[in-house]
Amino acid sequence: MLIDWVTARLDLNHFDATEMEYLRSLTDRIVRFNPRTGETVWETAAWESIRSDSHQISMRVGSDALWVQGSPARVTGDGDAVFGSGASAAFDIKGCVYRMAAYAFQRIGLELRGKIKDWKVSRVDVTANLLLGSLSEVREALRILRNVEGGRYRVSQQAGDTVYWSHKSRLRAGKAYAKGPHLLYQKRRGDGIWYPEEEIDLANRLLRMELRLGSQWFREKRSGKEWYELTPDDFKSVWYDYFGKMVGGVEIKDEDDLKQRIFEVAPTEGQAKSAWGCWCQIRAEGWECAREMYANRTWYRHLKILRAAGLGDADISGGEVVPLRRKVLDLQIIHTWDELKYAA
Repeated sequence: MLIDWVTARLDLNHFDATEMEYLRSLTDRIVRFNPRTGETVWETAAWESIRSDSHQISMRVGSDALWVQGSPARVTGDGDAVFGSGASAAFDIKGCVYRMAAYAFQRIGLELRGKIKDWKVSRVDVTANLLLGSLSEVREALRILRNVEGGRYRVSQQAGDTVYWSHKSRLRAGKAYAKGPHLLYQKRRGDGIWYPEEEIDLANRLLRMELRLGSQWFREKRSGKEWYELTPDDFKSVWYDYFGKMVGGVEIKDEDDLKQRIFEVAPTEGQAKSAWGCWCQIRAEGWECAREMYANRTWYRHLKILRAAGLGDADISGGEVVPLRRKVLDLQIIHTWDELKYAA
């Protein structure tokens, strides 16, 4: 697992007038104007890539802040963004912001300004690479995940070997894709470091699952902490909370096992029977048809019992116990290239 993306900004009050003028000269401006009156409707700074042979992040200078964004893995070690290294692999958010800021300031020729707490973070992507048997298994897992609907998940976009959930949300958004084809695409574009064919072939077995924590998540302090107080366990916990509930919490052997679990977790026998009946209806008629048969309060009471019994949203959406849960439950998460080569 790793921190795969960070967006952070530093108020321009840390710079004098000459430095601010210099910063604004580094990036292009995007202007919208009214051709009838010639008046400028709005103006904003464009993101500019800061490149070296193997590293790359982006920056822009807004009206009140210097923004930096990109993969912190790109500015540590050899720039490998598949598994990361240093602060990105250690879930050290302060280290990630520091490395990105230091790299940006070095490239633009200014001394690093402010303290780490002076930066404001508005996005962090928490990512894990799950090991499956082959590229075909990865694509089968994506097929299952495309059907996850309802509750806090909503498939909002699909593109090739990628599935997105709530991709426009400023709170949280999910993404799952096949890493091997993505590396091949980057290689053809010349984006990032060069990966040999052997590593791309190994990456074909990786299902990449990314959770984006957006500006609303940080602004509202959904974790109860400032961004610089977040620990590795905090990031891992929020990832498991999002994707774990999608896949399910326990391994269910068969329908009899599920029925027994429902009766064990339901507050009363009557609620257990009703929840089991709801599950049977979902299996027979599908999630949407079953949903229409219940009042909101009753529906969500049934879902609460079904989830407590171990069903995930992928199960409930598809009306069957999906085979993906074991990949998450067995913690088949690969952290390094050496682990991936050994598993192969």
